[in-house]
Amino acid sequence: MNGVIIQFFHWYHPGNLWNEFIEKAEYVKDLGFTAVWFPQAVKCELGTEGRGYDVYDLYDLGEFDQKGTVATRYGTKQEYLDAVKKAHDCGLHFYADVVLNHRMGPDETEKVTVQQVNEEDRTEFIGEPFEAESWTKFTYPERAGKYSEFIWDHQCFSGIDFVKKDNEDQKGIFKIFNESGTSWNDAVSHQLGNYDYLMGADVEFRNPHVVQELKKWIKWYIDTTKVDGLRLDALKHISSDFLKEFIEFIREEIVDDFFCVGEFWKDKVDKISGFSEKMNHILSSFDVPLHYKFFQASTEGNNFDLSKILEGSFLAQNPVSSVSFVGNHDTQKLQALESTVEDWFRPIAYTIILLSEKRYPCVFYPDLLERNIQTKMEMVRW
Repeated sequence: MNGVIIQFFHWYHPGNLWNEFIEKAEYVKDLGFTAVWFPQAVKCELGTEGRGYDVYDLYDLGEFDQKGTVATRYGTKQEYLDAVKKAHDCGLHFYADVVLNHRMGPDETEKVTVQQVNEEDRTEFIGEPFEAESWTKFTYPERAGKYSEFIWDHQCFSGIDFVKKDNEDQKGIFKIFNESGTSWNDAVSHQLGNYDYLMGADVEFRNPHVVQELKKWIKWYIDTTKVDGLRLDALKHISSDFLKEFIEFIREEIVDDFFCVGEFWKDKVDKISGFSEKMNHILSSFDVPLHYKFFQASTEGNNFDLSKILEGSFLAQNPVSSVSFVGNHDTQKLQALESTVEDWFRPIAYTIILLSEKRYPCVFYPDLLERNIQTKMEMVRW
C-alpha cells in the first residue's frame, strides 16, 4: 500500500478552504486517502482574490493586515494550523504547496539597470541596457520585521516584466543587472533559450543572502505548521543547484523523512527523467506525460489503443519517483495548460493510477467532491 493523495483545492474554489477541510477530513480519511495537498497558504498580491501563486509575503499565513485583508482567500493562519492538526488527528499526511520562483505586489520602487530580452529566446537581448524604475522592493511594513527583517530588493531578483522609463510604462521581460550578474541562471530548463524567468519579480537563487533567507523561512514554516511534505511549484524556472541544496537542508536540519514532489511540467518522459536524475532522485515528480496520454485517450475514443496507455509515462519508467494524476488546477478549463480529461474517461484513468503497482496517485478535488463520479470511483477503491 503506497498511499493516495487528494489535491484538496482547484482554481475556481470560492475560499474558506481550511474550515471546509476540517469539516470533511473524517470523510476524506474514510474514503481511503492517506495524504492531503493544499494550495499555498501565504498572503498574495491580490489579497482574498489571490490563489496562492501571486506571492507577496511568505511569512504571512493570514496573520497580518496586508493587501487589504488579514485572512487569505482560504482563511486565517489559525484556521490553517487547525486544518493541519485535523489532518494529523485523522492520520493524514499534510502536503503544502510552495511557490519560491517569484514575488508580486512590491511595497516600493527603486532605480535599477535592466535590458530587455526576446520573449521567445530569452538569451537574445534587445537594445542597450538602461536605467528604469522597477517594482522590486518588498519591505512588509505591516508585518514590521516579525519573524524576519529581510528586505527584498533588486539584488534578490533576476528579472521583471514591468518597468517605467522616462515616466512611461514598459512591458516585456527585462533582465535585471545586479551583483549576481547580467545573464540568467543557467541551471534551469533551456526552453525558450533559458527559462529562468516566469513572472513578476523573479527570484535570484545565485544570491547567497536569498538562499539563506529561504532556508530560514522553510525552517520557520515547517516548525510552525508541522506539515509533512511540500509540493514545489514551477521547477523548470528554478535553479536545480538551489533545489538540491534546499531539499538537503530540510532533510538534514529539520525533518529527515520529509516528502517533496515537484512540478516539472514537460510532456516528454525523457525530460522528466533527465530532471529527476539531475536532482539525484531526491524528490518525486508529477507524471505530466501520463496526464497527456489520458487527455489524448479521452479525445480520441475508439481510435486510441488503451494497451499503450502507460507507454512513455514516468509511472512506467520510474514508479518510485512518480506521482500520477488525471487533472489538476492548471489543466482546468480556461487555464494556460488547459487539457481537461473528458468526463467519460476519468473513471478509467483513475482506475489505472489507483490500481497500478508501486504508484503514488493523486486525486483531484472536483473529480471526487464536485462531480457525479463518486460512486464509480468507489467501485475501484484502493
